[in-house]
Amino acid sequence: MRISTTQIFQTGIDQIQRGQTELNRTSLQMGRGERILSPSDDPSGATQVNQFERIIQATKQYQRNIDNTQPRLQQEESALQSGTDLLQRARELVVAGNNDSQTNETRSYLAGELRQLREGMFDIANTKDPNGEYLFAGTKSLDQPFRQNGDGEVIYDGAKGTGSVREVAISPNRKVAVGDTGERVFMAIPENDGRVGAAAHPENTGRLVVEQTGVSDQAALNTDDNFLIQFKEGPEGSFSYHVYQADEDGELVEDEDGNPEPLEVNGGAVTGDYVPGAAIEFAGRSVTVSGTPDDEDMVLSRPAENKSVFDTLDAIIAALEQGGADGPSRANLATASNTALGDLDAVLGNFSDIRAEVGSRLKTFDQQKDLNEDRLVDLNSAVSEIRDLDYAEAISRFNQQQVALQAAQQTYTQVNRLSLFDFL
Repeated sequence: MRISTTQIFQTGIDQIQRGQTELNRTSLQMGRGERILSPSDDPSGATQVNQFERIIQATKQYQRNIDNTQPRLQQEESALQSGTDLLQRARELVVAGNNDSQTNETRSYLAGELRQLREGMFDIANTKDPNGEYLFAGTKSLDQPFRQNGDGEVIYDGAKGTGSVREVAISPNRKVAVGDTGERVFMAIPENDGRVGAAAHPENTGRLVVEQTGVSDQAALNTDDNFLIQFKEGPEGSFSYHVYQADEDGELVEDEDGNPEPLEVNGGAVTGDYVPGAAIEFAGRSVTVSGTPDDEDMVLSRPAENKSVFDTLDAIIAALEQGGADGPSRANLATASNTALGDLDAVLGNFSDIRAEVGSRLKTFDQQKDLNEDRLVDLNSAVSEIRDLDYAEAISRFNQQQVALQAAQQTYTQVNRLSLFDFL
């Protein structure tokens, strides 16, 4: 085997270059604090690190989603609290307005304050968040959700139906709604208990007051049809009541002979003596009426309707402004007040339910934020174990590589002096 001078020189240079490369790599590892500088250093470890880092970035995005959304829900909760305070004041005014000590003039003052409360509720319904988006507009958050038409009626133009509320991801498998639509909060509120309602007939001339309505027998309850309770005068000022079928418009259904068609139970018509303040029960319903009716005055029993908080306030404002100077108008005011109190309680209950949901979402945010933080700690720890450098081992290796490089350089210097020409 023949070894040339050139080969000896090249071997020495290669050793020096390899030593410098290894020393530089170790120095770079120590400077960055990382064992894996490129995927070729540890293909399996580099793959694991990339997977963990993708999960870490996604988890950080979930945390940002929570941080960006939480103030919006907190503002919604505050708006609902403000609305609750307004409704509580409105309820106090309705009770005061139904007091016999009030005059038409004082009732007009109460109606004026109720109008101010209504305007306050309108402003709450059009609340904006710090980003300038409407809080109760759903996915149409850049457009004002509530407006008033020429008649002063409040119209909701926000998002409705499925997908009307944006959801934010707070974990790989969990999304939370970031608000509620104005339709749900302010507009589509079931009156009374959400099953049945009642109202005095607009053509009544007596002093008939609808106190309350509800369910007497759940098993026999019919929530789809309309019925009219008609009062008929008997001897010596007594009255009896008769329950008749009514159409969709709340008018009496008549047979072929033009007679009102009675509601029959067990083969007999529903009728009885009228006792003020006593419940009249039929078709699973219960209607409590007080006051003195005139002959053929009627009360409509109907399925419950959805009302807006604005309609509820408008109705009692109109009743207070109309006053209660004479018997029929006083009875109408009492009925309107009882209806308004029931409807306001329904709105308050709706606000309370939504606030509970918002509070639950905020609690979910807090819990998930803690879980995400714990997960980030675990993920970063796993990445650190794979990627981070063992400084004790690296320093020892650096010293060994430094000694090896110095030896290679010294050896090359000695070999560089060897040549056949030196011996000729």
